[in-house]
Amino acid sequence: MIDYQIKHKKNPISSLFPFTLKFLFVLFIIFTSPLFAKVSLVASISDIKYIAEQIAGERADVYGMIRGVDDPHFVMTRPDFLVKLSEADVLCVVGLDLEVGWVPYLQQQSRNMKIQKGQPGYCDTSFGVKILGEPTVMMDRSMGDMHIYGNPHYWNDPINAIQMAQNIKNALTRVDPLNGEYYEGNFNAFKKRLIQVTKEEMKKMEPYFGLKVAVFHDQFVYLASRFKFNANLTIEERPGVPPSVRYMDQVISYMIAEKIKIILIGPYHNPKYAEYVSSKVPGSVVVTLPVSVGALDTTSYEDALRMSLQKIRDASDKSK
Repeated sequence: MIDYQIKHKKNPISSLFPFTLKFLFVLFIIFTSPLFAKVSLVASISDIKYIAEQIAGERADVYGMIRGVDDPHFVMTRPDFLVKLSEADVLCVVGLDLEVGWVPYLQQQSRNMKIQKGQPGYCDTSFGVKILGEPTVMMDRSMGDMHIYGNPHYWNDPINAIQMAQNIKNALTRVDPLNGEYYEGNFNAFKKRLIQVTKEEMKKMEPYFGLKVAVFHDQFVYLASRFKFNANLTIEERPGVPPSVRYMDQVISYMIAEKIKIILIGPYHNPKYAEYVSSKVPGSVVVTLPVSVGALDTTSYEDALRMSLQKIRDASDKSK
């Protein structure tokens, strides 16, 4: 009798197995359901990647194809781009033909219908943005790397960045409607943050309203428009085409006449043309702005904005 009881006594540990298996099964169902499955989002530039991360939070894996120091006009494609795009639920781009030389090809080669134009997973972040510099005349390739839809560098205006965030939020909600409220909350928090930063920087820029600067490439027009300085003089005679000495001499004469002492360039542009012009304009300086998140050790959109405006203020103070 004693032997029988010992042989058939219930093991307290083994009795937990059915409960554990059921518990693990429930967890599996929960975390593989649409509510918890992560969205895969691919961003063309680092600024879109940063903004998407703020909106998506933990509900998406966000991949940026290029760094902040890379020129978004000219990108060498890599095999990992195609791998990411083939698996993507959302593709977010600047649009306005900025990435026309590389993104459309990658979209086609990815064979992913979800991220093609017109599909729920395609997000052109320029939607709803007031575009500056739209051409008023017919253009052709002899005019250089012109953008027929207007200047595509709109992300340097923080108010435009809010519109970009809304477009990204809408795209995430289209492909992942169960998390729509989560994305909406993150968007509202990001919007509030950018509005506060814009107010703070606008106050700091007040003494510099009307400041005239020269630029190498016409990429700071949105920043200038928002913070009320003038950036209409370009060292590039035609976009994407090295300027002639004759044209640079005209720029030099204009800078001297208008007392322009600051030349702005992006981190991916050859500085030699700006430095040549600066060497001919007494007291002038060449200032490299981050332009995008990740350049010049910036880690956020807010950092890049603050650094850009601070560099402009510092250069203006030194040139007085």
